Amino acid sequence: MQSRALITAFLFFIAGSGIFICNVSSDEIKHSGIVTVTNETRYFVQHPDVNPVVFNKEYYAKGNVIFTTGERIDGDHLILTFMDETQYTRDEDVEVLLRYPSDACNGNDISFISIYTYISSLAADAYIVDGGIRKSCAEILMVANKTSNFGYQIYIYGY
Repeated sequence: MQSRALITAFLFFIAGSGIFICNVSSDEIKHSGIVTVTNETRYFVQHPDVNPVVFNKEYYAKGNVIFTTGERIDGDHLILTFMDETQYTRDEDVEVLLRYPSDACNGNDISFISIYTYISSLAADAYIVDGGIRKSCAEILMVANKTSNFGYQIYIYGY
């Protein structure tokens, strides 16, 4: 358990310092940016027929939440890392929609996705809304309610 805490601390250090483990063009990921939403503009209201897959969620100290789905397998490797963050002067409901790859589903099959977040709210979740694990693309929705800070770094592994 202590080694897991050390690994987690190291990954938060990397995420917080802006160090990227691989070079990825912003053309490889399509993202909406972190946007404020109302009840009428939420993704699930606009897309009621979506069958989301919920990420696992672990809470850590000081607003750090790690979302994961899938599992690391022999032979997979890091295929993408991306980060974004924003702050608000008051609590807001926010969403961000990410798609990897940015165009058609092709290339690496995805084995594991990990999202390290800094959020000032416990009301947060992450979902796969299209594609996903063992597929060659994924569309990921992250949501947080009543937050004044929202930052994330996503790691996608595949083979």
